[in-house]
Order: sequence, then C-alpha cells, then structure tokens
Amino acid sequence: MIKEKYINNVKETSINITNSNVDSVRIKNNTKTSLRIYKDGLIGVAGAIGKYNETELENDAMESLKQNIEYPCSPSADRKEKVDKKSEFIKDEEIVDEVNELLYNLRKNHPDFIFSNKINLTETNTEMSNDEGLNLEYSDKGISIELLFKHKDSSSLFEGFIAAQERKYDRDLLLQESDVILSAFNNKVELPENKAYPVVFYSQMAPMSKLISDLEANVFGSGSSLFSDKIGEKVFSEDFTFYQSLNPDDVINIPFFDAEGVVNNEYRYALIEKGVIKAPYTDKRTARKFNLPLTGSSASLYDGVPAVSFINHKIEESQKTLKELLGGEIGIFVMLSSGGDFTSSGDFAAPVQCAFLFDGERLIGRLPEMQLSSNIYDMFGSGFRGVSKDTFLPFSTGKFTVMDLKVSNI
Repeated sequence: MIKEKYINNVKETSINITNSNVDSVRIKNNTKTSLRIYKDGLIGVAGAIGKYNETELENDAMESLKQNIEYPCSPSADRKEKVDKKSEFIKDEEIVDEVNELLYNLRKNHPDFIFSNKINLTETNTEMSNDEGLNLEYSDKGISIELLFKHKDSSSLFEGFIAAQERKYDRDLLLQESDVILSAFNNKVELPENKAYPVVFYSQMAPMSKLISDLEANVFGSGSSLFSDKIGEKVFSEDFTFYQSLNPDDVINIPFFDAEGVVNNEYRYALIEKGVIKAPYTDKRTARKFNLPLTGSSASLYDGVPAVSFINHKIEESQKTLKELLGGEIGIFVMLSSGGDFTSSGDFAAPVQCAFLFDGERLIGRLPEMQLSSNIYDMFGSGFRGVSKDTFLPFSTGKFTVMDLKVSNI
C-alpha cells in the first residue's frame, strides 16, 4: 500500500467591478487536500477542504478502494523539487485601493467607456508527496486583470477587453496599454479588401481547439483523431512547435508537476515539434492503455481520481518581432472572436466581433465585424508565420501568434 497527498492552498482577493466602480470584494484562503491510497492495482481517494482528521481521511480513502477503480500504474517516486516564483509586487491589503485608483484614472481618461468584470490577486502553494520518496512543492503569486469595456452608446454587454496575467504590476503602464486599445477602438476604419491577411492573435487565444481536442489521448488512441495515423509525420510548418507546458515562464499559479507528480524536462513536452506530430497528451493510464509516451497531462479534483487533461499550451516563439512577422504587410489584430469552430476535417471558420487594423507596432483603428476562415493544415502549415519575440503593449508581456487566414466582411 502506498499513501500519497496532494495539497493546494489558494489565497485570493477578487475584486468585482460594475459600471466602472468596485462593486464587491471577495477574500478567500482555501486549502484542499487529496489523499490517495494505491493498493493491488486500485486507487482510493478521499478529499477535504480546510482542516481535517488525518485518520478519518485515510479511512475514507481506504473505503473508496471498494469502488474497484483500476490504477495499473506506479505512483511517481524518488524526486524532490521545490520551485518558488512568488514575489511581493503588491500587498494583498493594498490591492483594493490600487484598483480604485486605476478605475478613477480610467473614468477620467476615457469617460465614454464603461468598465466591468474583475481583477484578482492570487497566491498559490501546491505540494505533493508520497511514501515512495516524492516531494514536490510550488509557490506563486500573480495578478489577473480581466477588464471588459463597452462604449456608453453601445447596447452590447461588452465590446472588448483589457487583460493580462502577470507577476508584476505597474499602474502607469497599464493605463498606457488602455490608451493604446481604447484610442484605436474609437478610430473606425474599413477592411481594405476581402482577401488573405496575416492575422494576429494573443497566443493563448489563437484558434487551438482542434489541436487540443484531437491530441487528447483517448480520442487519438481510439482512432477518432484527425492525427491518429500521423505520429512521426511532418504535417505542419517547420516553424511550428506546440508544447503542453507547465514551465513557470509560460504559466502563472499552475504547478510544474501534474496531478500524478510527473515532471517533464524543462517542464514542457513537445506534442508537435517542427511540424512533426510527436505524441498526444496522456496521463499514466492512457499512456499505458494505448502504448503512448507519457506527457504528464493529468488533472484531478481534490476528491477525484487523476485523469488526462490539457492543462496549458505554448507555441514556441520565433526570433522575429511582430513587425518582422508581418513583413511590411498590414495585419488584422483579433481581440474578440466568439462562436468559431472546426469541422471534423479541420476546416475553420469564425466570426470576429472586435478587431483592429495593425502594422506590427500600433493599432491603427477598429474594423467592422468580419469572418475568418482556413483549414488547420494551412493555419499551422504554409500559413503559419510564427510567434513574436516581442510585444507592442506597454504592460502585458504575452506574445502574439501570426498566421495567414482568409478575411471577409460579414
């Protein structure tokens, strides 16, 4: 019998914003503990929120073994590692006053806009240990800015956003970023013509749903994936490398290990490398079931059994700036696209509710609503230009993905 614990503590100050003012503040400090028992090829799990009785929790986990949940895999073992990315860039007790000051400036600088949604300051600590010498710990702290905006004359719920997730905070830079976006929003321009354009996405918002759905181990292993018969084949651009990544440089407040304690080299696993399909994403059980590489892609509820899940992705950055990726052409910067999808064969179409004409250094003006279309093999193949090494925004450090797509007015 092997006993294992997974403990996650989250301290968060969440500020809800309505009509450009702080509406409410929610403070939480929650600890969730998962206790797992591995015995005779089975797994038993019990969970607790806050304080708990160790003996009772272990008894509950032992009792859940009677559910006969198979786990024919060895728990992670013999690894000790601690990563601490936490820094005191702003104190918890200061965040509400700071958000009030930020909103005051936004109201003053942009009185024709209404701001809503939330800003969160979150600190996490995650630990995982077991009887087999596993001892992993991760600590982090970040601010998540998720401000929606709408023009006062608009009937829409919102029209765009000012968003960032960072381990830093600078009000002046954030206000400069707001100026960049909102000034361009007020400058209406027309789409020069219906044709293929280089289209720029926030990298975490690039259209990845088909890759994520069809690289899932069960879909891939059962033969239902568009890529099931393509392991080892080069199907995308040489410049396209797609990671599942838990590297702290790529993600905030998510530990470098998955729910089964798997730690990848450099905390990343290349599912697609230089255009070649290398592997679907797997947990221990799907890797074993389909004889696939283990990619460390397991997640679980505090009282649940670990299961395969896509946790976070990263596209490898190029050595080019946004300006260089556009190559002197005018691009389309997509801020808001809701309702798009892929067909089973990989054809893609999506409406865009908010986009800007873009020259690689500045947003020129807001475009009318439009339609994007392509195919997955073109988007990440001949049409893939790369991910920028830079950003044009004053505060946000996130990079941008550029690909050629057909663009047309709706």
